[in-house]
Amino acid sequence: MTEGIESLAGVRSPADRSADVCIIGSGCGGATAARVLAEAGKDVVVLEEGSDRTGMELTQRDGEMYDQLYMDRGGRSTEDLSISVLTARVLGGGGVINASDVVPIPAGVLAHWRRAFDLADLTDATLAPFAAAALADLHANEVTEAQMNRANRLLQEGTERLGWAGARMHHNRVGCQGMGTCLIGCPVNAKKNPRFVAIPAAIEAGARFLTRARAVRVEGARADTKTVTVKTLDARGYHETGELRVRAPIVIVACNAVASAQLLLQSGIGNEHVGQHLILQPQLPLVASFDEPVNAFRGIPQAYAVTEFEEEDHPEHGLWGFRIEAIMGTPGIVSTLLPYIGSESATMMGRYDRIAASLLLAPDEPSGSVRLGPSTRPIIAYEHREEHKRRLRAAARAAARIYLAAGAREVLVPSVPPVTVRSTRDLHHLDALEMRPATTPMVSAHQQGTVRMSSSASRGAVDPDGLVWGTRGVYVMDASIFPSSASSHTMTPILTMARYLASKLAA
Repeated sequence: MTEGIESLAGVRSPADRSADVCIIGSGCGGATAARVLAEAGKDVVVLEEGSDRTGMELTQRDGEMYDQLYMDRGGRSTEDLSISVLTARVLGGGGVINASDVVPIPAGVLAHWRRAFDLADLTDATLAPFAAAALADLHANEVTEAQMNRANRLLQEGTERLGWAGARMHHNRVGCQGMGTCLIGCPVNAKKNPRFVAIPAAIEAGARFLTRARAVRVEGARADTKTVTVKTLDARGYHETGELRVRAPIVIVACNAVASAQLLLQSGIGNEHVGQHLILQPQLPLVASFDEPVNAFRGIPQAYAVTEFEEEDHPEHGLWGFRIEAIMGTPGIVSTLLPYIGSESATMMGRYDRIAASLLLAPDEPSGSVRLGPSTRPIIAYEHREEHKRRLRAAARAAARIYLAAGAREVLVPSVPPVTVRSTRDLHHLDALEMRPATTPMVSAHQQGTVRMSSSASRGAVDPDGLVWGTRGVYVMDASIFPSSASSHTMTPILTMARYLASKLAA
């Protein structure tokens, strides 16, 4: 469906717009809120900085797709270059470029939020219908045995040989053709993400979506009518070409945890908590080499998780411990994560068909912040705490044992210098991982917490309804409201909370 989606690419003198609700961001939070509110009879306009890319427009070519689907062309990172911060810039948001994992908010996390942040309304019973609706939106289903590729089977085999807990994951693919390019979009449109669920439903109810529309400021946060200043972009999103204004009594910010904080900061909206308490949930990659072909680039990249060491109800942190998940990327991103150049890189990439990879995920405490730099670009600061490093080292030891049990010839942590394990006698080498800035290629795909929710303005930036403290009608409905890690994957939690908050607003 393209009706109801208007590209402003290259438009120099676009007409101003008005609506009951202006939503900034079209991902899991923004698109879901647009659907709920449009179906409740509200006139809704949604602004999206990216373009609309579906089907064969998702070309599977690394350079083109990272350029067009990711913020900063996939090059965004923390201030010290220690963590690559991956965020989407496309109609449909992160659901277009993620690994399609469906992991709801655990009950232990909700209990932690009620206990630590006094969010008494967030009970299992209250959120249950919204969580069920989110799973229905996603067409959530378990990866079948037949869909497991060799790389995921190796992780499963090693886990079972060690007697540890693990499980096939749930995902939101229907009609998957096993092309393996999930991180740069699905050319057969198998992902049941917001682009193919919430956005068509919102348009059917009358919502309008504007692409290549970058919101740069929200004014009148305490007034009856807010004004959102919007810059139009050229077709590839490189340059601003024009300007318009969208006026609405209600504004919903749903850009992602970095961009939502950035927009509020440059608009002068919110209290001292805006931009603080950043959760990056950074993940450490690990690669195992085998003598026989693995062909991890075919099929579903992320289908099996080792859950043995995961805690969902830690008394102090909620989600804690660590989790190991198979993963694979296209050659471009894999080559950038390996610690080699020149002939060594060519040799390693020559074994691309014989490697299996995992991401080691250890939920972190709120440890970072977003502030404005030159030209109001976001600067992402992050303190990589020792306790988090300790759990990542434990995860690396566990993953290495799993792959060795599955028959790997060697296991590599792609740090500088590389750490290689060829037998269990080498596991102590992993204790030397320092994870200093720019030495270990960690990635963040689940940013949270920069506009966190709390029952009082002294503890957070938005109230339990998602309303920014000190405003009339400015709301936030994305992962930035989560006060701690909502889940090992944030797509389902964002959908759940957006449905919940938008339903409260509609009522």
